[in-house]
Amino acid sequence: MLKTIIIGLVITVVTIIAFSVISKSSAANNDSNVLNGETTQEVIEEGDVRVNISGEVNHPGDYTISPEETLGTLIAMAGGVTSKADSKAYNSSIYIGSYVSFYIPPVSEVPDICVEETIAKVNINLANETELKEVGFNSSQASNLISYREENGDFQVLEEILNVKGIGEATFNKVKNKICLF
Repeated sequence: MLKTIIIGLVITVVTIIAFSVISKSSAANNDSNVLNGETTQEVIEEGDVRVNISGEVNHPGDYTISPEETLGTLIAMAGGVTSKADSKAYNSSIYIGSYVSFYIPPVSEVPDICVEETIAKVNINLANETELKEVGFNSSQASNLISYREENGDFQVLEEILNVKGIGEATFNKVKNKICLF
């Protein structure tokens, strides 16, 4: 009886150690590189990068892809967009380049009642300051967004607003379903 208990304990300890090693190895392989608090692309194979796609795609997650590929290729890798994807909020011909993530927003939302409502969106490439404030930017952010657009040209992806002074992840998450590119 004592022999059986000791064997059981040894097997349990070995199993726990094995799972711990596997878990740490898996976590190390899935972590993104962080530089100055910002996520950077993780080089997988020579020339390939790990890019995240989320939102209205069939299989959101991280994918390994060449920076010379397009967002359309990444979307295809993610199983395509869902029927709720807003085609005015992403450009499938944009090259992956140095982008680390893409968000495909919905065209509609399901509020507390069971009826889908189309989301009123503002084109960040055309909107004035008042329109930008209506979707959740403050005055300073709206002004900075317009200045950035005038200096750098049209936004190519929604995530590019994160390059605008005063706009961070919290603001992006607040407005990402209320803005579009076209």
